[in-house]
Amino acid sequence: MVAIMGTVTKRITTKGEVRYRALIQVRKQDIDFSESKTFSKKTFAEAWLKKREAELEANPDILLGKVKAKSIRLSEAIDRYIEDVNGIGTSKLYKLQFIKTYDFAKKRLSELTREDYAQYTITRRRGDPTKGLEPISKATAEQDLQFLRSVLNHAELVLNEHNAINELHLAMRGLRNARQIDRSESRERLPTSIELQTLTNHFYSLWLRPNATMPLHLIMWLAIYTSRRRGELFRLRLDDYDAEHGVWMVRDIKNPKGAKGNNKRFKVNEKAKYIIDQLLDPAIRKKMMRLGGDENLLLPLDASSTTRIFTNACKIHGIDDLWWHDLRHEAATRFAEQGLTIPQIQQYTLHDSWGSLQRYVNLDLIRKKVLDCEDAIFIAKKLNI
Repeated sequence: MVAIMGTVTKRITTKGEVRYRALIQVRKQDIDFSESKTFSKKTFAEAWLKKREAELEANPDILLGKVKAKSIRLSEAIDRYIEDVNGIGTSKLYKLQFIKTYDFAKKRLSELTREDYAQYTITRRRGDPTKGLEPISKATAEQDLQFLRSVLNHAELVLNEHNAINELHLAMRGLRNARQIDRSESRERLPTSIELQTLTNHFYSLWLRPNATMPLHLIMWLAIYTSRRRGELFRLRLDDYDAEHGVWMVRDIKNPKGAKGNNKRFKVNEKAKYIIDQLLDPAIRKKMMRLGGDENLLLPLDASSTTRIFTNACKIHGIDDLWWHDLRHEAATRFAEQGLTIPQIQQYTLHDSWGSLQRYVNLDLIRKKVLDCEDAIFIAKKLNI
């Protein structure tokens, strides 16, 4: 008779939440068995452990692999992936939590078929009126499935969920052949001077409303002058700003190897400094702090609402196919137009790869400026802000 004794380990998730992992491992003789489950309370973990130990002792064939244990559900696999993996990006974390809201996430991994993944993808591509969602691009659909691939790969390597990933691979092959998914293409869309002027005026009019808290007329230009991604802007801490030397440390920068702890400093030019000074103005900060945000942040606001407001403004003014992330492309292009070299641009954008910047630097045609009044300093003075 093999003695079965499990352990309960306290863990802290990437979101700072406390979880308790109950683990049973038997590594003796011809037995190589491992099983675990995570709970929100230690008492729950201990109760499951006691019950499972009794089941294994009563049926030792499970330890020998003669009785197959039930596969975990996709939602559980996602939770375990989030718990185990350090440095998951904000967008990936949000998307995985979103996928859990679909019915197929309730299925066990062993029950999931290529049809489940295909149906989810086609539903998202066409738009999902039941959730009030617009259709998504091929690239976004591909990204969803790549996120799921990470979860299933982790389940196979760590949770002993063999072959769970095979059906996903087949689904992706079929969807790619059907042209429902594809890798993202390099975008060349940049805002025109007139579009920037129009959006600035629109966002400033919103800011003049009595209950306004989001100075998007400034945040948009801060994105352009710093080349920071949306999430990075809203994570900028005031104590990380070295105004004397013109640098700011941004924390947890997006990286294929994980964002957690990937902290770097970027250069702050004079135009960006002007916008920063505006955002630090007591009157503007007072309005931003109405919602009780973190006073240690430059932007104590909800980052997710910026995309919604920006997209809505583009629709109102008939500005087609312009995304918030295009402002980062605009920033890099401006640096290139100023004659900066790739290493100099990297000091602002913090791109790791030279290749990712080449399309900005190797410009065949410098853009013609439609308006001279696109500069944020001019606009700020014109609007008396």
